[in-house]
Amino acid sequence: MLRTINLGRDYYVKDKNGSKTKVEAVKNVCLTLNENNSYSLVGESGSGKSTLAKLIMSLEKPTTGEIYLDNKNIALMRKKQLRILRSDFQMVLQDSYSALNPKMKIYDSIAEPIRNFEKLTLIQEKETIESLITKVELPVSSLKKYPYQLSGGQQKRVCIARAIATNPKFIVFDEAVSGLDVTVRKKILDLLLKLRSDIKSTYLFITHDIDVAFYMADNIAVMKDGEIVEYIKNIKSLNGFKHEYSRMLIDSLPPLYPKQRDYQEAI
Repeated sequence: MLRTINLGRDYYVKDKNGSKTKVEAVKNVCLTLNENNSYSLVGESGSGKSTLAKLIMSLEKPTTGEIYLDNKNIALMRKKQLRILRSDFQMVLQDSYSALNPKMKIYDSIAEPIRNFEKLTLIQEKETIESLITKVELPVSSLKKYPYQLSGGQQKRVCIARAIATNPKFIVFDEAVSGLDVTVRKKILDLLLKLRSDIKSTYLFITHDIDVAFYMADNIAVMKDGEIVEYIKNIKSLNGFKHEYSRMLIDSLPPLYPKQRDYQEAI
């Protein structure tokens, strides 16, 4: 469904003397994400994860390489062409409050992507939005509120409702649960797993927590300094990681943290 071939992204950073230094944020990344599957991308801050997410979502153009969505090279597409496909791939960011318009009620925030891509009557729109807010386990009364009236976890659920509103084929979650209380985080993760089963979308879950990556997906890529250093399909245990960097991420978990799939025990 989605493939990247030798994907790279360079930036040029000026030093105090005005000289430019090339920074390779993403280097020769080759990934294949199949339909109705879950994937995690894990690495420390600065490893290139978010840059890769922006490339995949066509928010930035790659310096090198290709990105195919259903055999269409989206890296070469113009904005007008991409707009037609936008309903097929969506993104949920870490900062939910900034992702929501503070002047818009929750109803209109969720309605926005639907109005952009669907032609519904007012009654159909209302029914769809109420169904979406229920799917993310918020009361229908939330639709009358503004973002500041909701907790961080509730704002995250609204962003998830927006992301699934267009029935996308592919959703990127970029550090989507970072900064949330551990109990709230667990509830959001379980909600995402349940929704994936219901809506049949492909997930790419980006995180710096290897335990969360393991909980969310069967297929995990580990990223360091812009490169994929390890990729494991159908991983069954954290012991499946062999690369020294992957082992370092595992060893950096808190001492009493359970190194197994049952994330529930971690809280």
